[in-house]
Amino acid sequence: MELDTRGLRRIQRGLTLLELMIVTAIVGILASVAVPSYQAFVYRAKAAEVILVMDKIHTVLAGLQAETGAALGKPLQVVPNLDSSRNRVTYPMAYCVRPAGNTRCGDLKPLTGLTRDELTFAHLGVHLSVSSGVDPFSQVAGQYKVSLNEDYTQTRSNPALRVAAQQTILAVHHIMKPHTYKDVLRIDKSMSSAYLYMYMNGTRP
Repeated sequence: MELDTRGLRRIQRGLTLLELMIVTAIVGILASVAVPSYQAFVYRAKAAEVILVMDKIHTVLAGLQAETGAALGKPLQVVPNLDSSRNRVTYPMAYCVRPAGNTRCGDLKPLTGLTRDELTFAHLGVHLSVSSGVDPFSQVAGQYKVSLNEDYTQTRSNPALRVAAQQTILAVHHIMKPHTYKDVLRIDKSMSSAYLYMYMNGTRP
């Protein structure tokens, strides 16, 4: 009894060069579409981590406003308390209520609930800072400023981290811009940053 091996030979036939090229092209097209979408999703997730801390900043400042009975902006001033500790990672923020007509703080008091280590995202290569009553655009009552800056001390020797920092800053700026009354974005070879000016009540002018 003889076996018909013609069908077996057809099954074992490999891909032709043309078929292989077509498959490769299809995979390349799918990858070119999927990879940017995935990267955008990743950076939005990183931005959400930063925005969560920004929400805490708003909560702390609102509590300070209620505690002091002063409106944010003049005469309440929020600044980094640089003299409180030699450890620049854990120093707290500070505030003062300026006497009428004064342009400088007198007695700085620690701003509880908000320290520099909470505002630093080493794994993203960025850090936050908050101020009120200092910048010309944040001196009106009820205004404050949140700055998001690339941590160049980390990113200058780590190209991948620098890309992550820049994309995170872009994503945060894109999400938060509708909630600001003024914004400044800077992305270049030397530094990346976003400055977001907001009202405590969340409104825009």
